[in-house]
Amino acid sequence: MSLKKKMGAALFTTAMGAALIGGGTFALFTNEATNAGNTFTAGKVIISDATGGAALSTTSFISNLAPGDTENATVTVKNDGNLDAWVKIEGVTTNKDDIANNGVGDLFEGANPLQITHQATPVLIPHGESRTLTVGYNFPREAGNEYQGDTGSVTFNLKAVQSRNNTLGDNSGPVSWNEAGN
Repeated sequence: MSLKKKMGAALFTTAMGAALIGGGTFALFTNEATNAGNTFTAGKVIISDATGGAALSTTSFISNLAPGDTENATVTVKNDGNLDAWVKIEGVTTNKDDIANNGVGDLFEGANPLQITHQATPVLIPHGESRTLTVGYNFPREAGNEYQGDTGSVTFNLKAVQSRNNTLGDNSGPVSWNEAGN
């Protein structure tokens, strides 16, 4: 057999083998399935004031303040949501009551006003549980006669944010207080 015929036979045999292998590739059995019914529900961060009234007084009204008076108390916060949450007192809102003073004076302004304090560090509250935050006031001894008879009210503004996927490595608080993750 000549070299030309041997080369032709080898090429023909290779082509036939490739055709058989290629033809076998398209002869596999296949099937598909679905996994339905996967429902997703976002968790909730819901907090409530469980103190049962004003924290700084059993009567919700502190009267007859005198320079030098001070008090610390706690605000109890309950996590009514289904996610653990970091909670903090974000700020304090004060309002003066001009009715008693005919618009004169403000207990929270001036040279020596009534000072409102609150816990700055956040507290981790597991869902369904309650924790306390410290609040207080200090009426400076240096407060003068301009404060006599002044009245006002204080609101402690609470903020909560999820703790899951939002906790610092040392567990001291959240990575972010912003719902956009900033």
